[in-house]
Amino acid sequence: NEESWRAAVDTAVRLYGQLHILVNNADIYIRKRIEETTEDDLDQIMAVNIKGVFLGTKHALPAMRRAGSGSIINISSVAGLVGNPNGSPAYTATKGAVRLFTKATAVQHARDNIRCNSVHPGPIATEMWKEAAGGREETYRQRVPLGRVGTTEDIAYGVLYLASDESSFVTGSELVIDGGSTAQ
Repeated sequence: NEESWRAAVDTAVRLYGQLHILVNNADIYIRKRIEETTEDDLDQIMAVNIKGVFLGTKHALPAMRRAGSGSIINISSVAGLVGNPNGSPAYTATKGAVRLFTKATAVQHARDNIRCNSVHPGPIATEMWKEAAGGREETYRQRVPLGRVGTTEDIAYGVLYLASDESSFVTGSELVIDGGSTAQ
């Protein structure tokens, strides 16, 4: 919701003086195949997974421009990179949209010293992943070359890198954190 984003950015600037970092991390998963997905399902997943990213970015950009720099990190998924015969096509569509929205934002705002990158987690031990796996967690774990499912800390360290000055020459990039799953 646009008004909520306006308020969130205004609150951050009021409390901290400037806004330099935005992590768009809201996400839902609706486990349905194409024919099972209703229009309401599609509207809901699009509203959270891509519209939320768009609105957050839209309202953070002016504050970052005023601050002189910024780093926007959009959480996508390996589902935004490769298809999955057992995955949700609606979810995959939103994560692919986040991937390309990130690149468009990066090139449009590089001259403003605002970077934008996406993070693409693979299987990460969360409640949402367990729900999406639908009882096939062990099967998914066996497909990971590193032999384990990732942790939220694995993702957090990637986000920390992209938010930091250590990544000052990184924009429009995709950081895949998946234990090697998409390398196969």
